[in-house]
Order: sequence, then structure tokens, then C-alpha cells
Amino acid sequence: MMLKKLSRDKMHRMLTLEMSEDDLKNIIESVDNMVSKEQRTLLENLPSDDEVRSRLDGYKALKEDLRKIFEGMI
Repeated sequence: MMLKKLSRDKMHRMLTLEMSEDDLKNIIESVDNMVSKEQRTLLENLPSDDEVRSRLDGYKALKEDLRKIFEGMI
């Protein structure tokens, strides 16, 4: 993985990173696996925990953001 930090904004806690398309695909795949795992956890532990639901929502939002970035590259 060739990841480069281009800039950092400490005040807003933001990083600007540079990575290859393959690295982004790998990250998207990893987030997709995390979504699947959290969905299984939710289904196995009904009634579900608010913490698990919140974590799943965060992973889904991250997955969608990464998908939009990837689509913007092609």
C-alpha cells in the first residue's frame, strides 16, 4: 500500500491522502466486510444493541463515501 499524506489540518482534524486505485478498492472491500460482519452481529443478537446499530450506520456511510470517491476517479 502506497499511501502518502499530502496535508494535515489540525484545527479541523482532517488529512488529505494520496493512494492508488487498487488501494482504494482494497479499503472499500474491507469496509464492505465490516458492514457484513456488523449486519450478522445485529441479526444474531436481536434485540439489537444501539451501539452495534450506530457502528453499522457509520460503516455504511463510510462505504458510500468511498464508493462515491471511487466513481469520481473513473
